[in-house]
Amino acid sequence: MDDFENLVGSLETKFNAARLEKHGIAALTTAKIAGALYLEAVTAGVPHVLAQEMAQDFWHSETGAPAYVVVDEEEAPDADH
Repeated sequence: MDDFENLVGSLETKFNAARLEKHGIAALTTAKIAGALYLEAVTAGVPHVLAQEMAQDFWHSETGAPAYVVVDEEEAPDADH
């Protein structure tokens, strides 16, 4: 490998790391905002299910990915209370 190939390889590694970090920060920020949206909505009296849908809609609009909600056994509709 010559010096030019080393330089290009090093730059590529640095750019890939920076891109990955940027995507991670964006995903984390989006998750925090979706969670805050849900909490604010529930605090304002919006029903749980509607607040959840609002947060999911925000997540989907920002990421293009579907939102998945993991339901605790205590929250499941058929759970014994």
